[in-house]
Amino acid sequence: MVFSDILGQDRALGIIGANLEKSHFSGAYIFSGPEGIGKRMTAKIIAGQLNCTGQVSRPCGSCSGCLKIQKEVHPDLQIIQNGQSQIKMEDIRGILRQASFRPYEGAVKVFIIDNAHKLNSEAANSLLKILEEPPRDVLIILITHKPQNIIKTVLSRCKEIKFSPLIRAQLENVLIKNYALDKAAAHFLAYYAEGRIGLALRLKDTPLLREKNKIFDSFILSSKPLDHSIMNQTKEQLQVCLNILASWFRDIYLLKCGLPDQETIHLDRHSDLLKLIPRFSFKQLDEIMATLSESSWYLDKNLNSKLILHNLGVQLWKA
Repeated sequence: MVFSDILGQDRALGIIGANLEKSHFSGAYIFSGPEGIGKRMTAKIIAGQLNCTGQVSRPCGSCSGCLKIQKEVHPDLQIIQNGQSQIKMEDIRGILRQASFRPYEGAVKVFIIDNAHKLNSEAANSLLKILEEPPRDVLIILITHKPQNIIKTVLSRCKEIKFSPLIRAQLENVLIKNYALDKAAAHFLAYYAEGRIGLALRLKDTPLLREKNKIFDSFILSSKPLDHSIMNQTKEQLQVCLNILASWFRDIYLLKCGLPDQETIHLDRHSDLLKLIPRFSFKQLDEIMATLSESSWYLDKNLNSKLILHNLGVQLWKA
């Protein structure tokens, strides 16, 4: 992994590169921005550069230090990633303990805290101890798509670098050129992912392209009860279903407002979208979008999924 692997982050990488050249990249940073746009990969590349033993360019990507960083087995790299749970005091204790020792193998100890907005209050307050006076050979990088959820005392002690999604048309071209996707698939993934290349790449090998049209036909074009295969899906699959429906109605709403055709997410079903424009008033579309948002919230709270889908279907079919 090298910095050229990170696409569309010229501003953020420019700041990082300038700091690395001046040997000023130390202390604590926050990488903020939407999920799936390269923040975590950038943090690992920085760790690689700081601990690279290559003689020509850094990170070289092939020395022992770089390879260990890539595999996340380097003794001077620690990544905290707790999935959906909170980041707790026990996780931060490990950083405090390890930061008090000199690097084992490389030049800098790098601690990456993924989803840093999940720090609970006890963990965040404990982290302040090292953020106030980090050792010279320690770098701490907090990664988040919700910086507003991090306590202000932590934010104030970190230098923030903001990352942005790719322009969607640019991501579409990347998916066609670099990943051999056809134009229809590349357009849908680029626009549905809102320029987030990580999300687009995660979705490209899933059945989403096929399922999205099934969802559209079952919910919007059909006047019959919902397909049982949709009713019996898991909570995670139903959340995807709700997200897809929201994207359909987003297209209908914005086309009704005069959105250029090329900016629709579901360009492959453009003719169907146009037919639906007279069917829904702006008031109805507002109500449907509100119902979709509520349904997603109810589903997250583990309410009866079949009831949620039934109520959603009633809302759509009454239009």
